[in-house]
Amino acid sequence: MGAKEIVEKIKDEANAECEKIMSGARETGKKKVEESRAEIELQKRRFIEAEERKGVEEKERIVRAARLNARKLKWDVEEEMIAKALEEAMNRIKEVKTDGFKGNSYSDIMAGLIKDAAISIIAGSSAGGDELEVIISEEDASFVNKKMLKKISDEINQDRGVNVRLSLSGERIKSAGGVIVRGKGVEIEVNNTFEQRMARLSTSLREDIVKTLFMTRSV
Repeated sequence: MGAKEIVEKIKDEANAECEKIMSGARETGKKKVEESRAEIELQKRRFIEAEERKGVEEKERIVRAARLNARKLKWDVEEEMIAKALEEAMNRIKEVKTDGFKGNSYSDIMAGLIKDAAISIIAGSSAGGDELEVIISEEDASFVNKKMLKKISDEINQDRGVNVRLSLSGERIKSAGGVIVRGKGVEIEVNNTFEQRMARLSTSLREDIVKTLFMTRSV
């Protein structure tokens, strides 16, 4: 083999090797391109899914906010109506003092509140006799007198077999109506003012008011 043939053979071998390298590079490049496209598609799907989740979450957030706002509005309306109903009830006390309530004069109502408070005190007392004083507002002074207190004391003593004595205190309270009865010399009292009675009954009053104002009736 001459020098020319040797050079040609080397060139052919070099060309073959170069083609082999180029072919491998093309395959590698093609694979890289496909992998890049797959990665791009994956990122694209992830982005779309994330945006869709954001959309669902935003819708759910709006619905939750709307429901919360609706409950708040309902609560505000209930509170406003309950406050008005309780205010109206307190305002009617003035009418009760003048006209009475369900056939009972305001003096009768006061007597009932005094008796109820006195019985509560003696029920929790171990003493055989109890000196109790009745505290009222200046406005209610004309509805309570010594004769009334003597009558209440006699009724309690006869019914309960005790020796309770009620007297009218010179102290006055600020109240729309009702009484405070307390034991002399002992730290015990029952607050039977209308404000406190309504506060003690607030839960049941609230339920009754809500039922009256907001309960729907089927037709």
